[in-house]
Amino acid sequence: MSRKQKFSRANRAKHHETGRAIHNFEDAEENSLPPRSKKYPSSKGKLTRIYYNVVFVLFVALVLFLLWYGSSYYPTTTETQ
Repeated sequence: MSRKQKFSRANRAKHHETGRAIHNFEDAEENSLPPRSKKYPSSKGKLTRIYYNVVFVLFVALVLFLLWYGSSYYPTTTETQ
């Protein structure tokens, strides 16, 4: 059955009147291709994990830099006069 025949208005009206479904799912399952998500998996989760790891490393580097900066330019000597 061509796509034009399968999805034509006349065919839809005929199936609607008889109460039958347009698609025959039993035949479709046997001859169908795998879902697109299985064939081409998304890398969204991987990119999200890399992003959060980079943000965490930058935060740790910022804290270490601030600790180094504070200790080198403002030494903690307590001089009593």
